[in-house]
Amino acid sequence: MEILPITNATLPEAAALFSQSFKEQRMATPELPAALEDQVYVEKRLGSTFKADSALVALENGRVIGFLCWFLVNNFRRSGRKGAYVPEWGHACLEIGKAKTYRALYRRAAEQWASADCQVHAITLLASDRTAETTWFWNGFGLTVIDAIRPMQPLGIQYSSSLTIRMANQKDVPALTRLDAEHCLHYTRSPIFMPAQSVRSEQENVEFLSRPKNSIWLAETDGELVGLMRFDGYDFDSVAIVESETGILINGAYVRPAFRGQRISVAILDAALRHYQSLGLKYCTVNFETFNPEATTFWMRYFEPVCLSVVRVPESLDAYIELK
Repeated sequence: MEILPITNATLPEAAALFSQSFKEQRMATPELPAALEDQVYVEKRLGSTFKADSALVALENGRVIGFLCWFLVNNFRRSGRKGAYVPEWGHACLEIGKAKTYRALYRRAAEQWASADCQVHAITLLASDRTAETTWFWNGFGLTVIDAIRPMQPLGIQYSSSLTIRMANQKDVPALTRLDAEHCLHYTRSPIFMPAQSVRSEQENVEFLSRPKNSIWLAETDGELVGLMRFDGYDFDSVAIVESETGILINGAYVRPAFRGQRISVAILDAALRHYQSLGLKYCTVNFETFNPEATTFWMRYFEPVCLSVVRVPESLDAYIELK
């Protein structure tokens, strides 16, 4: 097996490997947009995004049997660390010998990442690819984020008559901004321990709500806001395979601790799904940290995983750098 920088000559075979893997993922989750099944589209995307110094191919008897492409990211996940990130469409291997091929690609890529002072290694995997999942787990990677999808089909649930579920308007902005500040603080607490997030300002919320497909849904009881869920129709801060004009992304959800266990999030989600179904949208997607227990319990009940993002933080790079 040879590990070499990617070239224009090897791009088509690399793109074909990913397109085939993605077709298999769409068999498991047909709600996914089909764009990345197109080998030519994937080839153009790979060629226009990655340079030879950030993309590798594995060759056997002149045939491409795997590839791995990455971005270098400063302040990875607001951690203050530099990271190397491989997107879900930036890698694939033939099923035969897949574990061996991935290990060879990672060995070579990790050398380059260490030389670039990367302190975090991360890769997003298609959820249906169990071989890849096991391989990267055995390379020392741990599950961090799940991207998931569901058809725009309402849940058809009943909820308490004392609960009001409605779409936020501009008059709600001051109150929902305060509630969102509580939401952001939630992520810094045990057992999540994420870096503090920037709270959206009132003006940012005004601008968000002014775009037609965006919405923030609120749960209210006795005149008090107790929960929210944010839906974004434009800025998919997510994996590429879920992006299209026919979908909507949930990029925030929160219920105040005193009101949890009352199915408030279920009621909000159901109302929003009915609204977006009436607009003709086809699917809803969400991503969440697996170490957030409330999120994992809720989203996994109503959504189907399509991508698993795994991360490794090497214990030490000093010895490698000294040897270099």
